[in-house]
Amino acid sequence: MLAEFCREDGKLFPSRRRGGIVYRRYEDPGYSVSIKQVVLPKSLRKYVMSVAHDSLTQAHLGIRRTKGKVLINFYWPKVDSDVTRYCRSCDVCQQKVKKGIVPKVPLEKVPLFETPFKRVAMDMEVPINLPSEAGHRLILILIDCATKYAEAVPLCKIDTETVAEAFVDIYRRLGVPEEVLNDQGTQFMSDCMKKVFRPIGIKQKGTTPYHPMSKGQVERFNATLKTCVRRLCGEQPRQWHRYINPLLFAFRDVPQESTHFAPYELLYGRPVRGTMHILRELWTNDVEETEVKSSYEYVLNLRERLNDTLTIAREELEKAKERQKYYHDRTAKRRKFSLREKGLGLLPTDSNKLLTQWKGTFEVVATVGVNGYRINMGGKVKTFHANLLKRCIARDHEPIVNGDIEGELFNDSDCETLPELGGWGSNETVNDLEYGDILTSDQQRQLEEIASSYSSIFSGRPGTVSTKEHRIDLTSSTPVRKRPYPVPYAMRQTLRDELRKMENMEIIRNSSSPCSSPVVVAGRKTVPILCALTTSR
Repeated sequence: MLAEFCREDGKLFPSRRRGGIVYRRYEDPGYSVSIKQVVLPKSLRKYVMSVAHDSLTQAHLGIRRTKGKVLINFYWPKVDSDVTRYCRSCDVCQQKVKKGIVPKVPLEKVPLFETPFKRVAMDMEVPINLPSEAGHRLILILIDCATKYAEAVPLCKIDTETVAEAFVDIYRRLGVPEEVLNDQGTQFMSDCMKKVFRPIGIKQKGTTPYHPMSKGQVERFNATLKTCVRRLCGEQPRQWHRYINPLLFAFRDVPQESTHFAPYELLYGRPVRGTMHILRELWTNDVEETEVKSSYEYVLNLRERLNDTLTIAREELEKAKERQKYYHDRTAKRRKFSLREKGLGLLPTDSNKLLTQWKGTFEVVATVGVNGYRINMGGKVKTFHANLLKRCIARDHEPIVNGDIEGELFNDSDCETLPELGGWGSNETVNDLEYGDILTSDQQRQLEEIASSYSSIFSGRPGTVSTKEHRIDLTSSTPVRKRPYPVPYAMRQTLRDELRKMENMEIIRNSSSPCSSPVVVAGRKTVPILCALTTSR
């Protein structure tokens, strides 16, 4: 065996050739171990990577572990880059990656508003999973983007007509806003709601799907309101609708963290006379005497005071936004998608809309703003935020093993024909066993003697075993009785025959247990039926 040098892709590496196979000796510097690797041709590399990454026993492990499994036995030039590219382009790994691994994009500043109720954000929230005594099931929440003044209206239904009536009640007291920011709920985006907004000049703006951060103000208020409602109505949960107005009064009286002003003061130009003011007056008997002014002077002073407070609040909001953007962008990364590029979307699962997973692939057809993209979802075009999109790495769609290699690896002449299992009525015995031709006559005779001593095992009919028992401790002594599933009339006689046959074969027996589970029947005309018991509850 002579030492040689192999050249491939312009790279030389030491090798040895034995029997038409090229080997490479590799010294692992970390463990001081010499590894003998088989140098693979191009036609076999994809097959080896598939076995090392995609097979059931390899479980789609990461790049480092997959690379380690390949290098223990095989080698080829640029093996590191090939394995890395193969793992990154795996469809299963790309769709099952954790949501937090994909970096979020930097925050983009939203416009600030100085005029109260120029833009409002609204949402629906379920405070507790229990309707109130008056039949209320959820709350319509509206918050002003300038003053942070919040409104909440308990609702019995979620249909568009009920929501529109609640809007009219709020606008009657506070005025009509210019813009309304809402999510993609059908009660907000329906044609009926658009007919309500259009005559009064309201411009409706919808957020991107599954991205509640677009209206984070109202979402943050939702969480606070829900927490406070649960704390107050612990003893009488069905009276939760009676605590909404007191909670709103408390929120409006507290200075907001970003503006440093109470929402009530920014809206009306004066602090609200709340419980703390009343308590102070009772203890100190200190009542401020109001200065007598004309209506004209009062309006001028009020307007000046409102302008000053709103200007200061805007400056504080600017500082708060800069601070929030600084902390958010520390782990953010700018990501851009080009037109016609393939990507995956973070969408709800089919079984639970609150759980998400990567699905796709989808094609980017247009850009919306800085971080919005319109993607084609099988005929429907929807707008998504960049945080819900992930670039899809495509794999070269080439056959892993071509016909010649497959013939070399898997020769039909080397494969033995698998025996067919007998049916329910099979009468096979130990005398029907077949032995390999490679056995000698003495070896075959010994096997026949062993098989004869266990003749009851070598049968085509399924049986039962009672050597092991398992005890199940129930959580309740109440018997579980489930109603039987309906069986089609055409299958009833066949089902009776199958049950009688299994009873004769001692697979099943009559039971006196008070518990019962229904029989599930599956099958077609050309396929024998399958009987099973379901114990799910």
